[in-house]
Amino acid sequence: MANVARKITTSHLINQASTSVMYPGTSTPAFKATDFFSKCGKTGATGTISMYGCPICCLAMFILYKGGLSNTSANIYEAVVEATKKGTNNDADFTGNGFTASVGGKSISVSISTITDIGTEVQNGSICMARMQKGNEFHYVIVDGWNESATDLNKHLAADPSGGVHTTLAAAMGTKYPGASYITQRFKFS
Repeated sequence: MANVARKITTSHLINQASTSVMYPGTSTPAFKATDFFSKCGKTGATGTISMYGCPICCLAMFILYKGGLSNTSANIYEAVVEATKKGTNNDADFTGNGFTASVGGKSISVSISTITDIGTEVQNGSICMARMQKGNEFHYVIVDGWNESATDLNKHLAADPSGGVHTTLAAAMGTKYPGASYITQRFKFS
């Protein structure tokens, strides 16, 4: 199969630990704030976006991509709020359910389906999300491109909310999740 170009560009990347995304009209970094989840109506959630927001930021990156929006502070804030409110349960855990987000004056439909093979989906042009888990620790990344000349999980091009960077699935997994068996869930976004 041929290479597939990344869909999530640098103008869609979101860093879940960003200190530059502020609550509107304030100088308070939203992603480090312990009240972010409660402000989004998630009364059972604890922590911060910086600590536990990787699936939310993956959803928000997809919202920006699908809506044709760039990652300005205002758009990031709105997309993360919408992903939190509509893509998670009361504990701010990812639900895997689709929703419609309102960001940048646009109504953006997000469909989510569970899949078994990210590689095939990405090679067919889909944007996917992988959940890596070891014990009680987990991390999510977007997989949105394919490099045929690479080997193994390095073929899978990823957008990682931990740092808001482009990488490979192998690099995102690092030594914490050493191998495909640590990918416990796979989703396709459309």
